[in-house]
Amino acid sequence: MEKFFKNRSINQANIVSIVLSGIFALILIFLMAYNSYKEYQEDIKKIKKEYLQKQKEIIKKETNRALKFIRYKQLHSNKKGKKELQKEIVDAIENMRNERDGTGYIFIYTFDGINIADPILKQNAGKNLINFKDPNGKRVIYELIKVSKQKDGGYVKYVWNKPIVNILAPKISYAKAYKPWHWMVGSGVYLDDVQKVLAKKQEEYDKKMFHIFSQILLFALILFVGSMLVYRYVTYLITKDIGYMKKRFESVFSEYDMIDTRNIIFKEFKEISIYANKMIQESKDKSKALKELNETLEKRVEQKTIMLEFAKNRAESLLKAQDKFIKNAIHEINTPLSIILTNIELYNLKYKKNRYLTKIEAGIKIIHNIYNDLSYLVKKDRVTYTQKEINFSKFLKDRVDFFNDVAIGNSLKFKVDIEDDIYLFFNETQLQRVCDNNISNAIKYSFEESEIIIKLYYDKENIIFEIENEGENIKDYDKLFDRFYREDDARGGFGLGLNIVKEICDKTGVAVEIYSKNKINNFKYIFKRQKDEDSSS
Repeated sequence: MEKFFKNRSINQANIVSIVLSGIFALILIFLMAYNSYKEYQEDIKKIKKEYLQKQKEIIKKETNRALKFIRYKQLHSNKKGKKELQKEIVDAIENMRNERDGTGYIFIYTFDGINIADPILKQNAGKNLINFKDPNGKRVIYELIKVSKQKDGGYVKYVWNKPIVNILAPKISYAKAYKPWHWMVGSGVYLDDVQKVLAKKQEEYDKKMFHIFSQILLFALILFVGSMLVYRYVTYLITKDIGYMKKRFESVFSEYDMIDTRNIIFKEFKEISIYANKMIQESKDKSKALKELNETLEKRVEQKTIMLEFAKNRAESLLKAQDKFIKNAIHEINTPLSIILTNIELYNLKYKKNRYLTKIEAGIKIIHNIYNDLSYLVKKDRVTYTQKEINFSKFLKDRVDFFNDVAIGNSLKFKVDIEDDIYLFFNETQLQRVCDNNISNAIKYSFEESEIIIKLYYDKENIIFEIENEGENIKDYDKLFDRFYREDDARGGFGLGLNIVKEICDKTGVAVEIYSKNKINNFKYIFKRQKDEDSSS
């Protein structure tokens, strides 16, 4: 929508809005007409249903009345013979009809289809009409006899000649058997009168729709004319404001003249003018400041150059001193660490393990791991880490053995599942940083008396190094590999280990997958099995 209005005038935008409003109005009219039509169709269905039900009740009532009359006459005319009694009943029934339109009369047939009573078609008296069919092929008398034998009788729809007007018309009849004499007694009614009711309903519907459309069109016309008048007046005022602002902007660039907001009508344009005036004032101030700056620029540049040169030399001096200090500190730390570890190992070989000495050894190994991280950080940009074939299985077992005392000191156990003879083309120093930092982190963040699971196995074209521990779940995946970031400050450390691991993995093409849910943390490192000749660090 924004693209459609781009580079178009306000007049064009207003015209589009009016056209869209007209379209929406037409849609509204259509929906109203459609709903009215649906309502009309529902009324038609209802009228048909109610009319049919009413007629069915009438003919059922007439038929049952005739049956009561027959039953009464049979019970109270014992002195008369059966044929005489039946003739008397038929004569009486033939006079029970509506003389106006020839409907509502009672007809009687035997179960064999022989006509006994029909006050309209008297020429059919005595005839067997069991196989008589209406224009649609329905065996009318057969169907009526069939339904009459049901417990409550039944209805049959068919086409029959309508008396007086002498035309075929739809008809429905109700028939019920008088079993003592094997008679089918029935009465019917023509259904074409419902069309008159429906025609009247159609006329009412047409008038209603004409009235609705007239009102809508009148309202739409009034709304359109009013909208056009308002639109033209508002457009005139907007154009007037825009013309004034355009004229004032033309003089801004040459003379920095301010826009007089008292001559502007609309609030929005006034706000634009206020911001424009602020920009003009800022441009004036900046132009003045720029002019002053140009006058003294050369002198200031010279002064700043001297200051920057001094700051640069000072910073380089400090960095060199810091670098030298770190290198010396790392070198000095290495010697006593190596001595302590060596003496502990000699003591353990000569005497039984001492639990206090084990704790000291665990602490020294943690410090040794930190020392290795710092040493790697200092050397990584100056040393080329060449790759070679490494027995990853043996290497990882050695690193697990190195940290075993640390785990024991923290009330933890290693559960190792390392496949034998897994070889990897990698740099040994970098591989040690990956293994040591993950094992150290698992020890640091595990619950007491829990297991740390360490796995190494082949998976298709990859080698998988996996380490899992029980502990608090990782809070922030995005910061996990950031330098100096620690999930729990109380656990100690510098927050360097995982940053080093991630940097090594990124350089060597090792994929990293992390899972942390339900107090289980799993780190998976996916190494390529084949030698990658193009990789370098």
